[in-house]
Amino acid sequence: MNSVLYALTLTGALLGATTSPVTQTAPVAPAAKTIPATPLVPAQSVAPAVTVAPAANAIPSKTQGPDQVIPPEPVIIDEEIAKIIYDFPDYVPVPSLKGSITIQGSDTMASTLTGLAEAFNRLYPDVKFNIRGGGSGQALEDLVAGTCDFASVSRDLTDAEVAQIKKDSGVDVVEIKIASGGACVIVNADNPITKITREQLNGIFAITHSMTKDPIFAWKELDPTSPIGQEWIALYVTDENSSTMKTFTDFAMPNERFTTSYFYREPSPSSVVNACCAYKTAIGIGSFKHMQPRAKTLAVSADNGKTFVAPTEMNIYTGEYPMSRPLELVAVLDKQGNLPPLLVDFARFALSETGQDEIHDEGYSPADPKKLPTFIVKAHAAAAAAAPHAVPKSLPSAEPNATPTVAP
Repeated sequence: MNSVLYALTLTGALLGATTSPVTQTAPVAPAAKTIPATPLVPAQSVAPAVTVAPAANAIPSKTQGPDQVIPPEPVIIDEEIAKIIYDFPDYVPVPSLKGSITIQGSDTMASTLTGLAEAFNRLYPDVKFNIRGGGSGQALEDLVAGTCDFASVSRDLTDAEVAQIKKDSGVDVVEIKIASGGACVIVNADNPITKITREQLNGIFAITHSMTKDPIFAWKELDPTSPIGQEWIALYVTDENSSTMKTFTDFAMPNERFTTSYFYREPSPSSVVNACCAYKTAIGIGSFKHMQPRAKTLAVSADNGKTFVAPTEMNIYTGEYPMSRPLELVAVLDKQGNLPPLLVDFARFALSETGQDEIHDEGYSPADPKKLPTFIVKAHAAAAAAAPHAVPKSLPSAEPNATPTVAP
């Protein structure tokens, strides 16, 4: 297994994109009731549709300056995480697969799905992938319209969403959890703050600050001893329709709007991390996988400061971290309740030891090997039975959830 002994540092592995050097300049407060995009941090546009070719993943170096590039350093992977990945079934290839798979949705998941597709292509070079972002909401609409095979969603679907998809498509929906991620509160690495409460986040980010008597504007209101205490807090977020932002708003400011004071909207979660790397006064909401050396995540309290939980791999896997969220592939079945064999096998690959290893290398915590959908367990068993020389590990029990059959 690729990541049992050694892997990239978490900071290197979670790096979403190489950061261009920027001049550290305090951001200027925007005019009241305007939400500008910051001109201080280089904008990173959402990745366009990508046709994936079978090629090894390129791992970007960590750039700290125009002339200084620091290579990733190897560290030992968390033993508990390694054991969880090992508990997934082996992936036993089938004789041949051809066709195409279109996946649309979560910008956070796009690079991970690209890496997973490239690994799948090494086994099946005749399978073509089209992977694009655009947000989970739009992807669910396109799934119903039939313009994508999977919608990638980095959160649980609501009951209302499932009911609407069933109503609009006339068929059942299947949600396939392939990993766990976390929405994180991010600050500059030189900022001494290490933890924050839900109420404090509400006071910082929400214009109505329903959980606090007064809004929170300056760092001294969080830590009177902070060396940047007199500075105002600069807020960096991405599209409110993204799953990362929805996870945060549901936790810290449900049904409230963002403030307009020192507020900057970035084009992607990785851009938010870039801003936090550049500015000591910044606080942002981004994804755990995009973390970089010049930024850090804060431990978060959901019980008014009684306990704080850091966004570690294990805390995200167990769901103990308050803003943990599942990463799912969502598909609609045909009128007979079937999922096409190619889609089943890609999902089976994702929920195998090989696939989970690839997903972990991209910066996510694994799914739960004890809660695999029934149809995935059956697909693993069928592939193993058809391969006379395969010696698979014992298959886990199936999770009693959606159980589509596999079309012949």
